[in-house]
Amino acid sequence: MQKRISQTFVWNGLKVLVVVFLGFVGVLRADVLDDAQEIVEYFYTLNAEEANPHKKINHAKGFCAIGEFIPNKEVAKDFAIPLLHNKSEVKVRFSLAGGNLKQSDKSKNRSLALKIQGKNDSWEMAMTNARINFATNASEFKQFMRLQVQQKEGKITQDEADKQRAKVRSFANFAKEVQSLPITPSFANSAYHSVHTFGFLQSNGDLLLARFSFIPKAGIKGLSKEELDGLNDEFLESAFKKALSKAPVEFDLTLVVPNKNDKIKDTAQVWEGARENIVLGTLKVSKFDGYGCNGEVFMPSNLPQGIQAPNDDIFELRNLVYALSASKR
Repeated sequence: MQKRISQTFVWNGLKVLVVVFLGFVGVLRADVLDDAQEIVEYFYTLNAEEANPHKKINHAKGFCAIGEFIPNKEVAKDFAIPLLHNKSEVKVRFSLAGGNLKQSDKSKNRSLALKIQGKNDSWEMAMTNARINFATNASEFKQFMRLQVQQKEGKITQDEADKQRAKVRSFANFAKEVQSLPITPSFANSAYHSVHTFGFLQSNGDLLLARFSFIPKAGIKGLSKEELDGLNDEFLESAFKKALSKAPVEFDLTLVVPNKNDKIKDTAQVWEGARENIVLGTLKVSKFDGYGCNGEVFMPSNLPQGIQAPNDDIFELRNLVYALSASKR
């Protein structure tokens, strides 16, 4: 059990907590902690197994790899971000969503977690192949999870749950996004997205707001129905190893700059249409590394100097959910 250190204060009439916990350090309203604890309980109700109490309750099935981040030197000079100025080692984890260790690889979700370890600081990320999240605030997050729990417990049918989800814009947007995703033959053929909008400090002192994506150099590819029918439920790991046997698997770390009408804080809005993209560098994955990282937590709040955390209504909550769920393992 990981130790949580917290202290309650009253500031401007609001009860707040100072929390130092499993890589999460922050000052937050007490209700944010309550929301995170409720969400974690939903995850455990959905995915916990008595026979395997220490497994992850989301993104349980996965494997590890090792690589390096190679900055785009021509672009790096435009940013006051030291991590972008030198090559760095990277710890990589590819996974599927959900708590099932036997989850079929024929599902649509593909996820990527990273830790870029620089000389003096690091950058951790946790992404999926969906460009948006299913929720924009704690209330939506809890409602989304609650509907899944009610389905599992037989309190509502799939049809009833779908009708309720269709009434919430965030849920409907996310369902449309997932529907559009291909079932890829390899983790090397999916793009992975930040969902949140971060601040990137430029050399002139200005802050560039942007989402980011890892775009596969091998291209985004989907399996046909015939190809999918010819596969069993376990093909992603072997496909990745096969790709690595030929060459490193590479992704471009790309900033996605918002247009005038894009909503910066809306994590459930797809940014459609043409826009400015800035390639910060290349992630080069060179070695399969087993399963040792599967128990680790990749905290998106762990940011390097020069990168500012998102100012939306779900980023802080998401990090706290990661920390609390890990503490229960």
